Amino acid sequence: MENQRLAYMLTGIVAFGLAGCSSQPITIEGKVSNLSGNTIVYNSTIDGVYQFTQRDTLFVQADSTYRITLPGKENEKVSFYVYGQKYLGTVYVEPGKNGLDIDASLESNLNVENKLVKENEIVEELARLQKDVFGLRAREKDVFQVAKDTVASSVYKKLTDYGAGIEQKITGVDDLFKKRAVQDVRMQMLLAFMNQYFGINYRGTEETKKEWEAVYPEMLEYADITQPENVFSDAFSDVVSNIAGIELYMKTKQQPKDRNEGKVMLFDWYKENLKGRVQEIAMANIILDDAANESYSTGIPELYEQFKVLYPASILQSSLEEAIRKNISFNKQELSADIHILNTDSVRSFKEITDRYPGKVIFIDIWATWCGPCRQSFAHVEPLQKYAKENDIVLLYVSIDRPTEADLWKKMAGYYNLKGEHVLINESFKMDIYNTFGNNGALYIPHCAIINKKGELQFKVASSPENMDKLIEQLQEAGAE
Repeated sequence: MENQRLAYMLTGIVAFGLAGCSSQPITIEGKVSNLSGNTIVYNSTIDGVYQFTQRDTLFVQADSTYRITLPGKENEKVSFYVYGQKYLGTVYVEPGKNGLDIDASLESNLNVENKLVKENEIVEELARLQKDVFGLRAREKDVFQVAKDTVASSVYKKLTDYGAGIEQKITGVDDLFKKRAVQDVRMQMLLAFMNQYFGINYRGTEETKKEWEAVYPEMLEYADITQPENVFSDAFSDVVSNIAGIELYMKTKQQPKDRNEGKVMLFDWYKENLKGRVQEIAMANIILDDAANESYSTGIPELYEQFKVLYPASILQSSLEEAIRKNISFNKQELSADIHILNTDSVRSFKEITDRYPGKVIFIDIWATWCGPCRQSFAHVEPLQKYAKENDIVLLYVSIDRPTEADLWKKMAGYYNLKGEHVLINESFKMDIYNTFGNNGALYIPHCAIINKKGELQFKVASSPENMDKLIEQLQEAGAE
């Protein structure tokens, strides 16, 4: 439930919409300064629905100006980031022209020129709340004073009181915006409570666990997951999947056999326990998140067929269709002859694998299908493949996925055209990998290493293909006689 999303993912800011009657498109335009060769990306609500999987690149003209055009059915929320570096801020925009100059050197410092002055003040307050909740979950800060509090009733009061303080500031706006803002506050507070609840479930005493189990329903009642306005909150997806996870796994102490089964179980739980807009967006997020993470689970197309019956006119239809197209294409592909899947059923140590390539330099890339940075690094493999072929270097890709993900592992190797040797670790040499390449039992991926011609681990931590010049130097050193 507390998944990789914390380590890999870019953090979004809450999404709201204010109903409007104008059919005029939304335009945002202005100048960008201090970009320093970086890229700005942005995401917006879709008819007010927050979609963390949808991001676009801001195209900046030669004169540093830009222009974004969005459909204009209602006011929308737009968040901006310097890709891979920082959050720039979030603004609330209206149909018609919205002026916005962006200084890429500053965080949380966007000032949009439009009529939604009070709404943008509230949005800024909510953005700070979202950042504070993320800080609690990432163990970076604790403005709520709950991180070390193991008493459920105390944590409940601290969080609901904190939320009430913010809700008092949500004034001077129309009822719809107020409801959406209030529900975002409550989604964030519920997410913060869940963060502590999971920790207690993992390390608390049985008595403490029972207390939290008793208070948890009160927190659910406070937040009220049934409210359709919840889908405007960036916390919604995490909150609703956590609620399902608590019922499906935490209380039963069971786990799905693989990610595919987990998504089917999640979809079925939503189908049985949620209704209306909340159910529609929760179900759609399973499909969209699967595509965004490039999991392409084989059960997703069938879930989409069920979804279409329930919501044939969903506002997310086009995005869902694109996700399904990618899923089908991914699962139909075949491995090329240059991709070699090694049978490791009888292997008892990692050295047994590397000994298959005597007298050769071996470049090792340790990865996993769920690792976003690993997948991003594969965009740089072509120069490495060319160099390896010209210099008789072995490319050895070692996946630390569970055996249940073997099918996805093979397909992803083909999807990224990872020419070379491929190994999926087994229990016999799993700790061999962790002890050799990790640190105190922890292994951070992607992780690259190099074994020299003598079969010795020359670079426990090698350069990655993104820094090809440095990597070539290391490969040459490992290949020296």
